[in-house]
Amino acid sequence: RFRAERFLEITPLKEGFSPRADFRPLERPEELLSTDEVIRAKVVFESRIARWLRERYPGGRDLPDGRYEVTFPVADPNWFVREMLQYGAEAEVVEPASLREAVRRMVTR
Repeated sequence: RFRAERFLEITPLKEGFSPRADFRPLERPEELLSTDEVIRAKVVFESRIARWLRERYPGGRDLPDGRYEVTFPVADPNWFVREMLQYGAEAEVVEPASLREAVRRMVTR
């Protein structure tokens, strides 16, 4: 799978292309990162950035201390780790332990 808007240049080839027999085009954007097994990851964002995270990830929940909790469906743990690293110490992966540990390993490399 690829993102067409990231192409800088293309050159058409003379050869033809026939899709594989099992090819099934995506019908909805959320199918792009799909898997048979989805992991649910709970993340708590610090109150300093909670306002922006409410806009970016609606559907989370406000905690009494001003922090913001979001549950992510994770099809690709590598994507999730990169997504969380952008928030630095402002995000805490609460569960599952496997994803919390994956983020910790990436930070301590």
